[in-house]
Amino acid sequence: MTFDARDPTHDTKHSGHHLVGTKLRPDLLAKVGETFAMALCSLQSRLTPDASGTVDSAQLRAAQTELARLERLGLQIQEVARVLAGEGSWVTERLDLSVAIQEAMNLWADKATQLGIPLSGPRGPFETDVNPAVLEQLIELGIEYALHIGQRVELRCGMEGNPPFPMLTIDIHRAQPIKGMQEPENFNDLQWLLFSTLASASGFAPQRQSVGTQVLLTLALATANNTDTATPAAAIRPEISVAVGRRVLLVDEQDVSRVQAHLLLHDVGMYVDATVSIEQALDTLGDTLHTQTPDVLLTSVATDEPACRALIDTLRAKQPRLRVVELVDDDSAFAFSVPGSDLPARVGRHDLARTLVVAITQELETALQR
Repeated sequence: MTFDARDPTHDTKHSGHHLVGTKLRPDLLAKVGETFAMALCSLQSRLTPDASGTVDSAQLRAAQTELARLERLGLQIQEVARVLAGEGSWVTERLDLSVAIQEAMNLWADKATQLGIPLSGPRGPFETDVNPAVLEQLIELGIEYALHIGQRVELRCGMEGNPPFPMLTIDIHRAQPIKGMQEPENFNDLQWLLFSTLASASGFAPQRQSVGTQVLLTLALATANNTDTATPAAAIRPEISVAVGRRVLLVDEQDVSRVQAHLLLHDVGMYVDATVSIEQALDTLGDTLHTQTPDVLLTSVATDEPACRALIDTLRAKQPRLRVVELVDDDSAFAFSVPGSDLPARVGRHDLARTLVVAITQELETALQR
């Protein structure tokens, strides 16, 4: 029996269900035009003869390399377009994700060496059910994007979260951090837009977090044969309309719970700025605090710590209704904040899928009643 990844209760074996068509994103279309226009302008410059009427051989080689890149990019766009158009059925196969990653890395090894970027992959096998053609495209786009913006790249795969679900992670380390909540224009290059669009259309949950010099790309692989644990969306959730469009500042030094919390909150329509420390949280806020003040602070730093207390005071000066939720390692912890006190809400790190959205929704509803 097979299922559509975006509707795990729907049997596709008998219905012949196909991938659902997805509208073309305007920013993706604009970036395609911009990328090809800039590349063709560069090619025209490289192929312009000099005063003697000849073209330098180095310029010719560079032009050939650029033409090969544009040809590959055109094929990538065609493949993504087929998925967006809903062509082909969602057929999954059992495969070793680490092997697929290694095969893709081998294709990019020479480019990584040429750029001087260390490229490493998973250390052990990890089998899951996934569409191999779509997965191949996603890994290739992810690696290409990582080599474009990073100085060191590591790919990982495995079961993460609670409940656990298969996760593909691309860990990108940069020489310089991405400053502020608003990303620079060149951070949203075409490979990222293709990656995120293809992943979303395929029923996955693409996320990108920028924490200091680290950029973390994650894919929660919503697989057909693991309907109970394939995606955080399978967790029990309350009415979440109060949460849609709200902003959360997340401070958590642990990668797994930080990524899972980001996925859960983003999945219900919240904007999340993820950081690993109070210092990085303050740096992320930067000069945008007066226009992008968080509605919720979700922190693994104890709220009675001086640095966290100072952060709360800073945020409350701009947002008096700020709600604070503390992440703790107590598996059974789950408590709402106490009205009229400084005691925060508390959720256990290992039960986020069941409790996090519930807790934050309740805190936001409480803030509206004040």
